[in-house]
Amino acid sequence: MSEAMNSQDPGNPAASGSPSGSEDQGYPINSMAPSQYDLVEAEPPGLVTFAAVMMFVLGAFQIVWAIVEFVNAAWLSSVTYGNFNGHLWLWGILDAIIGVAAFYAGYDILRGGTFGRIFGVGVACISAIRWFFYLPASPWIGVVMIAVDIIIIYALVAHGEFFNTSSAR
Repeated sequence: MSEAMNSQDPGNPAASGSPSGSEDQGYPINSMAPSQYDLVEAEPPGLVTFAAVMMFVLGAFQIVWAIVEFVNAAWLSSVTYGNFNGHLWLWGILDAIIGVAAFYAGYDILRGGTFGRIFGVGVACISAIRWFFYLPASPWIGVVMIAVDIIIIYALVAHGEFFNTSSAR
């Protein structure tokens, strides 16, 4: 530091760069150094929050659909397509597992966890593959759910930098 910058006390290099009078107020000299308490919480991007909310919606829809399959709904079992073969309770168990996993992934995504991001992408991929089996039976529901899964996957993959910085906290 030059003497022009520290005109108050050129002989004290420790005082250079510190605000005038900071030592008089009892602040340590290195009070400008970052500490663990100075970390600012990073707010998640809007698309990440949207993905978390959509994971909750996906989980709720999967649970409702599992209940429909456990009850063995007449309109669904009357479809002549061969995927179901009267074993709707198996699909119900699969949908219940996907629903519970989607709820956990949504919670962990909102929390900012990297595991939630990876787990959420996996749950959305499994859900999309699962809904391909329902396309012949109910195409509108299948297409909408596959589109929701694709949006979730895009939101979680496109904003990986948020999860990398939040895992460093």
